[in-house]
Amino acid sequence: MDSSNNEAVPGCNKHRVTKTIVTSPEIYKPVGPYSQAILADKTLYISGVLGMDPQAQLVCGGAEAQAKQALDNLKHILEAGGSSLAGVIKTTILLLNMDDFQAVNQVYAQYFPKDCPARATYQVAKLPLGAAVEIEAIALSGDLVIAEAGPCPCARI
Repeated sequence: MDSSNNEAVPGCNKHRVTKTIVTSPEIYKPVGPYSQAILADKTLYISGVLGMDPQAQLVCGGAEAQAKQALDNLKHILEAGGSSLAGVIKTTILLLNMDDFQAVNQVYAQYFPKDCPARATYQVAKLPLGAAVEIEAIALSGDLVIAEAGPCPCARI
């Protein structure tokens, strides 16, 4: 039997992973050749999300209003991928101006009031379509269990 064709042998394709394209009809279509999100097994990778309404127009009100809209859009994508804000494990926030950090942080705290994800925030030279904020995320999809870890048990020797 030819072992190069493992798909023909039941149980031999143990390394198979699934890549699912995730799209939410609740938000604007991508502004370039990318997917809103990719679900790889139980990990959801969400592309940078802008503060745009469903008609692909940036909302008025600067970084604060765009952050709120971006996080609303993020929530829709998470739901389409079988996740939620609670399932987010990492975000990256891109700001056109670091002076907007505090205002964006206040909006962000409303969406992540506890068990906050890991996060990085950067100021960048320019964002797509003249946006003030872009947020990308990585989340878990499926039945979520949140646990807190203290110091490594190995350190208690």
